[in-house]
Amino acid sequence: MKWDSRLTGFLLGMVAPVLGFAAYGGIYVTAIRPHHDFQWFVNDLFLGTSAYQPRIVSLSLIADAALFFLFDRKAMHQAMRGVIVAMLVYGAYIVSVFIRNELSDRGWL
Repeated sequence: MKWDSRLTGFLLGMVAPVLGFAAYGGIYVTAIRPHHDFQWFVNDLFLGTSAYQPRIVSLSLIADAALFFLFDRKAMHQAMRGVIVAMLVYGAYIVSVFIRNELSDRGWL
């Protein structure tokens, strides 16, 4: 498999925020709210509270930024483009959830 390809960048760009989510959740339940566990973070905070979903996903995208700069350092330009596409997919999700939450708060949904 060729590592400098858009598909590789896209797939890694879709997986990296999941790892960023796990890292942020680990930091959150260890340092910020030590009386909670990771299951609480996922089920109650992320899935249970729709207002926090776009915020947590956007923080998880920091992992994509690190991946992007890693590919930049290695001069893997096609993989960088794949990471950008993955970030745009996550961005579309964030915007759609934000709009849904705003419409729901105003009573339009």
